[in-house]
Amino acid sequence: MRNNPMVSSAYTPSDSDLSILQSSVIFDGISREEILTLLPCLENQKKVFEKGEAIFRAGDRISMIGLLLSGSAHIERYDYWGGRHIVNALRPGDLFGESYAASHQNAINVTVLADTGASVLFLNLNRILRMCATACPFHARVIGNLVSLLARRNLTLNEKLTYVTQHSLRDKILSFLSAESIRQHSSYFDIPFDRQQLADYLNADRSALSKELSRLKKEGIIDYQKNHFHLRVQAETMQNP
Repeated sequence: MRNNPMVSSAYTPSDSDLSILQSSVIFDGISREEILTLLPCLENQKKVFEKGEAIFRAGDRISMIGLLLSGSAHIERYDYWGGRHIVNALRPGDLFGESYAASHQNAINVTVLADTGASVLFLNLNRILRMCATACPFHARVIGNLVSLLARRNLTLNEKLTYVTQHSLRDKILSFLSAESIRQHSSYFDIPFDRQQLADYLNADRSALSKELSRLKKEGIIDYQKNHFHLRVQAETMQNP
């Protein structure tokens, strides 16, 4: 059993990586110059993962948290009988592993898997939570951002609970797509799952999911091509509920 992923050292972020770091919740409100000052203090380490490679595995004990710099990944959990459940999708700028790293004693009970080639920046959580000798104000901002992130994570889990507790598969799908549309501020949007992953995320059968999506498309409620969706609003329905 490994404690932390094997990573390379002496990471100097590129301009594109710095843009991703600035977009991340944990570095919100912190300038590029301040990020460059902070990174050595946080024992930053970077690794590139191939498609299908595990970033964290269930059973690992971790002290590093991950920040996705490029590519895509997802968090999954397997039950006793081998059934897969997608917990969440990860996009560049997303942080993961913070709750398990903070627990110290508990092994991680999920697997974080790269969907594509992906690069990840690992940060030492203990170094984040302990102010350095200079007590720079932007380090305090990082700690505040981490607390905010944990609160958002709780809201995300509650949101997923809303999807999976809907009475029908149709309602699960529409609830999820509606939330994605609102989150992305557009009726046209991409979802971070393929069909099997979406079925696992909504705790549904893939065949049943595909049939329900086709039915919704025929009814003119949605349109889609692979993972690109369009929510269609019927004026008569909106005017005469």
